[in-house]
Amino acid sequence: MMNKFAKNLLMSAFVAACATSSAFAAQEGANNQASESQMTESAPQSQNFDDDTLMKFTEAMQAVGQVANKYDAEFKKVESPEEAKKIQQAAQSEMVAKIEKTGLSVQTYSTIAQQVQVDEKLRDRVLKMANIEENS
Repeated sequence: MMNKFAKNLLMSAFVAACATSSAFAAQEGANNQASESQMTESAPQSQNFDDDTLMKFTEAMQAVGQVANKYDAEFKKVESPEEAKKIQQAAQSEMVAKIEKTGLSVQTYSTIAQQVQVDEKLRDRVLKMANIEENS
């Protein structure tokens, strides 16, 4: 059974993958959105990422999770779609900044986050690294 930290990590990865995919598409424009979808669909299920990249991913994932938690309370108070959109854009912008601060591109982060959901070995590696980082 996964501990609470591991569950939160995986949830953060999922939330971030969704949010950053939208932010990335907005940054790259509507034309690139179609090609990004095609790349995601045709991406190999088990891409090999080195430990340095996965460590950056765990750092980014934790930062993105903190951003998601920060904006969660604001989302609960939203009274209009316009207000929700502003909060979502602010959250996405902050998430992108946190990801890029680790040295990863949003696209790489998104790819890893999506693969963590389907690749058990990759998920285990990420969780192991995250636990090491948490205990440091």
